[in-house]
This record gives sequence, C-alpha cells and structure tokens, in this order.
Amino acid sequence: MGKPAATDRPRLTPLSHSFTLDWVITCKSVAEARAALAAATRILERLGVRLNPQKTRIVHIQQGFDFLGYRMVRASGKSKLSRSTIQRWNPKGLIAYPTRKSIRRFRDRVRMLTRRSAQRKTAALIEELNPTLRGWAEYYKRAHVRTLFHKLDGWIVRRIWSHRFRRWRTRGWIQLPKAKLYAEFGLVNLISLIPSLGSHSCLRASS
Repeated sequence: MGKPAATDRPRLTPLSHSFTLDWVITCKSVAEARAALAAATRILERLGVRLNPQKTRIVHIQQGFDFLGYRMVRASGKSKLSRSTIQRWNPKGLIAYPTRKSIRRFRDRVRMLTRRSAQRKTAALIEELNPTLRGWAEYYKRAHVRTLFHKLDGWIVRRIWSHRFRRWRTRGWIQLPKAKLYAEFGLVNLISLIPSLGSHSCLRASS
C-alpha cells in the first residue's frame, strides 16, 4: 500500500481544554496568606489560568471553610468531642464534616428514590437506594459524622416505612423492623461504615 495523499489524511483541529482545580494554602498569618495569594496569582497567570475571585478568599481556621464537600474548622468549646480526642487525630485540633449543601443533596436524592409514588417492592427499592447510601457514606466516613450518620440512618428507615405503607406515621417498626431491613433486605447502615465503629454498629443495628 502506498502512502496516503495529503488530502486523504485526517485533519487535526486544536482542542480547547477547561479544568477546575481546588486547593488550599495554609499560612501562619494574614500577611503570609496575602503574599501566597499574590504569588499563586502570578504563577497561574503565566500558565494562562486565572483564579476565580468569587471562590478565592482568605479566612481564619476558626471561621472554617468549605472544601470538596467538607466543612473544615478548628474545634471550639461547643464540640461534643473533647479537645484531647480531636488532637489525637490532628495536632492542630481540626475537624471536618459534610457541608450543608452536601447533606441537602443527599437527602433530596433519598427522597426522590423513596417517594411514595414510586411503584416498586421494598427489596427493589433498597437495591436501588443502596449505591447512593454507600457511595455518600464511604466518602465521608472518616470525618466527624457519627451523630449525623446515626440520625440519617433513622430517617432513611422511616422513609422506607413511608414508602411501604404509603404514610409517614406508620407502625412499620412492627411489620418491617430495622433488624429485618438490615439483615434480610441488606439495607446499607451508614454508621456501620465508620471504620472505628463498624462491627459494633452492625451488631447493634441487627439486635
């Protein structure tokens, strides 16, 4: 076979790429943070990239900030965890937990899947629901989520009862107890996915 003529060769066209990069710079003072921001701006401009002014700001860790679906903040006296416990995890006393937006989107997704008008049996409902529960919990399971996961587990069970019996206030705990949902139907138990609580929580949920 001969070499293709120039007119037969595929024509290459330039591609335009866009991307988003989220990052955090930690500093010891406001002056240091401003200098770091200025340096980052100069470096990125050389690469043809600009910082988003609406999403770029300097904050003190006591105020906290949102990053990749997490709320990062230094523990205050209001935290339910003792400072010594937090500092075992992080010498700086920082904690992270899901943002309100992330929790709201998760609950909206669960509501949509468990709406009463959805015509499916409980087993099929749980099978469709589980990937959402597991995916969200796996992402946040190492954060400060024990109380949150416990509350959400109870709410999810009530959503399933509401779907099954077509009303919010039901006697589902008698006809479809939690133990049956977890053991027989395989409903994902959020709190059992927390590494330090997994085995204990599974036993408690199925008791």
